[in-house]
Amino acid sequence: MKNFYINRIIFVFVLSFSIWSCSDQIVDNDLSFNEKVVVRSLLEAGKPIEVYFGKTFPPNSTFDPSKTFLEDVNVSIRNGSNIFPLEHIGDGIYVNNNLIAVNGEEYSLNAVWHGDTIKAQTYIPFSTTFQKAQVQSEISAAGDSVFYLQGFLTPRENAVYGATWSVLDALDTVRIEDDVIPNLVREKDANLAGLLLIKTRSIPNNLVKQYRNSLFIRIHAFDEVFYNYFITQDANNASTNIFSQSGINLRWNVTGNAIGLFIGKSDFIIKIP
Repeated sequence: MKNFYINRIIFVFVLSFSIWSCSDQIVDNDLSFNEKVVVRSLLEAGKPIEVYFGKTFPPNSTFDPSKTFLEDVNVSIRNGSNIFPLEHIGDGIYVNNNLIAVNGEEYSLNAVWHGDTIKAQTYIPFSTTFQKAQVQSEISAAGDSVFYLQGFLTPRENAVYGATWSVLDALDTVRIEDDVIPNLVREKDANLAGLLLIKTRSIPNNLVKQYRNSLFIRIHAFDEVFYNYFITQDANNASTNIFSQSGINLRWNVTGNAIGLFIGKSDFIIKIP
């Protein structure tokens, strides 16, 4: 299930940045349009690095996803003293088979398209220690019991953290994972003991009752620059849908005539006793 929702991040993104043109109905208007390059890349520790390049679509045109892909971007990624040129493999996706994301490494993106230079930089966080994983309950305003998972994490520099719940039952071959991170916490949010309290959003009561012994908490660690995007998005679907928001005030981390994210990430999963 993890692969399913990660693939949604990486591949299901012919951008809702072009959400204005998702309708097949054309309406005459005087809206100005500044075409921008769209960048999306989630650099996950231990996985090949892929970068998507597309472009925004005029608001008064019929949206055609196939016309948003960019196939002629000159793009490379620098890691330390090494520069890796990327090749287009289809649908706007660029890769280099020798480039695997590594914890603790920094990666710089450099791309040129039709004379415009686009740059971004990111860091892939290390894993860290997590303790006191447990199920918590509270009473809602309606008088019902609400369950969620929580624990304490030792933060590292240059990282922000969030959590989602998982149900992993080998006997029943059940894999259910939440896809919404309710909030992100930073090193500055630590308590006096230097620990961060990490919580998931609520778990359906029927899952807690049926799979109490198969509950896990997944910790998501992002490059700290992701926090600026997270607090400006309209919905916190940050584990599976971080590239599909369309608000004009979002804080992207790419520079140049472009919008989008080039973000490092790692995660690990802990069983709830």
